[in-house]
Amino acid sequence: MRLKVVKTVLFSGLLSISLLSLTLLAQTALPDIGGNAFSTITPEKEKQLGDVLMRQTRGQLPMVYDPLLDEYINALGNRLVARANDVKFPFKFYWVNNRHINAFATLGGNIASHTGTLAVSDTESEFASVIAHEIAHVTQRHIARFVEAQNQKAPLSLAALLGAIVLATVNPEAGMAAIYATQGASAQSAINFTRSNEQEADRIGMNILVEAGFDPAAVPQFFTKLSEQYRFANQQLAFLQTHPLSAARVTDTRLRAQQFPQRFVPDSMDYTLSKARVLARYQHSNQDALLIFQRKLAEPGGNTRANRYGLAIAQLDNKAYEDALQTIEPLLQQDQHNLYYVDVLTDVLLGLGQYQRALEMLEQEYLLRPNNQVVTLNYANAALRSGSHRLAIHLLRNLLYYKDDNILAYDLLAEAYKQLEDFAKYYEARADLQYQLANYPRAIDDLNEALNHLPNEAKLENRRIEAKKRQLQAEFARLQRM
Repeated sequence: MRLKVVKTVLFSGLLSISLLSLTLLAQTALPDIGGNAFSTITPEKEKQLGDVLMRQTRGQLPMVYDPLLDEYINALGNRLVARANDVKFPFKFYWVNNRHINAFATLGGNIASHTGTLAVSDTESEFASVIAHEIAHVTQRHIARFVEAQNQKAPLSLAALLGAIVLATVNPEAGMAAIYATQGASAQSAINFTRSNEQEADRIGMNILVEAGFDPAAVPQFFTKLSEQYRFANQQLAFLQTHPLSAARVTDTRLRAQQFPQRFVPDSMDYTLSKARVLARYQHSNQDALLIFQRKLAEPGGNTRANRYGLAIAQLDNKAYEDALQTIEPLLQQDQHNLYYVDVLTDVLLGLGQYQRALEMLEQEYLLRPNNQVVTLNYANAALRSGSHRLAIHLLRNLLYYKDDNILAYDLLAEAYKQLEDFAKYYEARADLQYQLANYPRAIDDLNEALNHLPNEAKLENRRIEAKKRQLQAEFARLQRM
């Protein structure tokens, strides 16, 4: 589906999820969790704090809410987690809309990757190596231990914690130099901590990668890409002089990879289609994407399903609906229930005004996979576009019963209620959306609006929403007191 909710960042010039960016983020008005809350972080406390921090991060960074990409990264991530030791809680994986190479982890097993990381990877093993590295940071409790150490020096607020987490986990090559330039020696202890954990994350991440069936040689290959991306950085910065990535980490990981048997690991179809989706929709402009995939298809050996799929997306996003239809239909005939193709065909049919055909196709897919977010969100979107608001609401409420943090579902649900002019439910759905972004004041305001739109006789609904509002107020107050 084409609809994607991407929140606007509160700062500009986001070159990567760099320490500079997160320092600016830490200056925004976040709930205060100061005091001694982080003197000892148990796994239970880590999970609770991680959930709040990830919701706050989702509210501040340009996240990508794309159900197909979400399914892919979570399937890949959990395949790796299944081969890791010391896993203490479920992991969740997210996307940040950024063209540069990077990934980061927060407390509680929440891991995010830039779309650019997938775009520049040449193999699925390369991309998996980045995710495995971040999983290792979490399982080895590098983040929690760093926060505890920082808190011994000065009590941490949630804002400071968010910055500290990134200091402890983000790859230094992706922005450590920028923060060093702006903060100077005050950041040196955090930099040293990061260095002391990178080797361990490299070693354990490679073990996870191998156990999950991927190619260990992908680790030094991808580090080489990373060093090349930053080879033209300002070499006068002291950090770059004392952190020789290409000479140290790349060599170290190459030697370690040679200890494992050589293996050829073919890329999965989900990887190749996800990469084509990122290249077509997030890495280039619509017009550039069209030209790029036309050129790819014309190259020797370039007539692949992934390139044809990427071309279909580019044609769709350029509103060339008839061209997109001619491109995607043969792919779907070859693989009838492939959700990547179903997703594009849905949007093409909606663009052509063929609502009934879209609904019939998605109804059949929904019968096969009733709880799949790709199918349900496309079906609900098609129902909404065709004026079947009640059907859309039914589908979305069922999805949220199983996946209560789905941003797109809340956004579509609010739109469905708005079109029905049921403003009490509209504002309540908006409140649920704001809660998922950790925007407590906005969520409470929306619940007040919902109460204002309830008729006088709706006493049961009034009590329910009042109770919901009190629960949010209590949670917000508890976060401020910790």
